[in-house]
Amino acid sequence: MEKKNHEIPDHDDVKEGKKDHYHDEHHFDSLGNHDDIDDTDFHWKNSLFTSRRNLTFKITLTGVFLALAVALSAFEMLYEQLLDKIPLYGVAIPFRILDILVITLSLAALGPIFSGLIAFIVPFIHLIDAHNPLTLLIDSFGYFVSIWLMWFVYYFIFRNSSIHKHPIKSVDKFKRWSPIAIYVPIITIIYTMLVFAMLYITTNSDHGHDHSHLSTEMINSYHEAHSGEWTSIKENIGIFIGVISAVELVRFSICYILFAIIEPQVKKINHYYK
Repeated sequence: MEKKNHEIPDHDDVKEGKKDHYHDEHHFDSLGNHDDIDDTDFHWKNSLFTSRRNLTFKITLTGVFLALAVALSAFEMLYEQLLDKIPLYGVAIPFRILDILVITLSLAALGPIFSGLIAFIVPFIHLIDAHNPLTLLIDSFGYFVSIWLMWFVYYFIFRNSSIHKHPIKSVDKFKRWSPIAIYVPIITIIYTMLVFAMLYITTNSDHGHDHSHLSTEMINSYHEAHSGEWTSIKENIGIFIGVISAVELVRFSICYILFAIIEPQVKKINHYYK
């Protein structure tokens, strides 16, 4: 890609002129505009922002993704008992996918700075539902790490471009799909540990409930039940590690697969606003 051949190759305008396509290092967008792919297009800095116009685009789109992620998080909160938790030995394992899925997909268009900001903010909507603030802080940290880890693996290590595909299809597929082998195992391990931290806090806190209307006997019974949850976790630690790891593996695998499928289409938008 370093030697530029500025002779635009012949191509079928009828078949290819109306869609985004590549001829070696030559790129044609859906409007028929042509530009050459350059090695600098694959530098990680371009995934942050490329111009004032691009920065304005990212800031505007950040509001859209933030609103969508908050709405989906609120939806999961409303249907928490059905969608959000998986019971195991009487312990509710937290599980959300819609909000982190949208946040992950936003990375392709927004880059890690703005997507990371959304990732950190969104979990705090669950304060409305009387969640422990400390567990939400841990969740926010996990979301934030997830975004930056994916960016580091996808754009920094594998040098994917935010505006161009690699002109060699086999290389493009390798660079697009190989990161899953690094990203998913690492974030699964990280989030499994974070979930255990959240479970420990949840099962050993007062849960912020108002007990003024309860008798002493009922209060003692309530806290004994939650104390028993952590005991159940310790007694079945191997099963909990296995189940939580499997849940996180599935959750982040889905996020990555959809990201890898959609990201090439987002390149076209990024290319327009570069």
